[in-house]
Amino acid sequence: MRSVLILAFLFCLSWSCSLAQSLPKKPIKTVFSIKAVDDKTSAELPAQFRIDAQTARKRYAGQSQPGKPYVFVLERTDTLNVIATTKGYYETEEVMVVSCDTCADYEYVVRLEKAEPAPVVVEKKEPKPDTVFRNLQVNQAFRLDNVYFDQSSYILRPESYPQLDKLVKTLVTTPKLVVEIAGHTDNVGDRRLNQLLSENRAKVITNYLIRSGIAENRLQHRGYGDSRPAAPNDSEENKKKNRRVEFVVLAI
Repeated sequence: MRSVLILAFLFCLSWSCSLAQSLPKKPIKTVFSIKAVDDKTSAELPAQFRIDAQTARKRYAGQSQPGKPYVFVLERTDTLNVIATTKGYYETEEVMVVSCDTCADYEYVVRLEKAEPAPVVVEKKEPKPDTVFRNLQVNQAFRLDNVYFDQSSYILRPESYPQLDKLVKTLVTTPKLVVEIAGHTDNVGDRRLNQLLSENRAKVITNYLIRSGIAENRLQHRGYGDSRPAAPNDSEENKKKNRRVEFVVLAI
């Protein structure tokens, strides 16, 4: 009889253990706290967190402050995708597995690397072209380098207009200014034709100024042919310097 009772007790004990092992374990909730620190100094930083729990398919979002981590509760073991951001630091993304069967509290620290300051790009501003001729003095001659004519002609080309308009504005803003438009040539060809060409080119420019509103009594024009070279006519480069139109300050 005693042997039967012992066997019965052992059977019940074995059955109770098997039953306990077969019953599902009650999940342990985990209080998860997270904060951010400087990667070099370990000083705590205010940070914004976005945490995706992959198994639970749940997103947690919040902010930590120095001395106050961001806290939330996990109800099961999960894989977390953590993104931490704060001003002046590179964004950090980490993946971790948190087991709710091992501990009720889980603390984590994200180390953030300070962002390098963006290089300062100084935009180089091109100087604006002057809109008037300056430093005018009586008897001073100003070469109109950007006034162009067709070859051996006094037909004014359109690319000449910007510099002529600059002369117009100079005359408008300096009411007492009186100028002579002077045409010059090199010594190639018939001198009489060169003289006539220089006169007609000076006249064409004067007419442009008059059409732009400048009074005739403030303008004179004259052709000098090859009589006043700016350089010796001994090379093509020098001859190019002599083929020119100038304005000369007569009064100011």
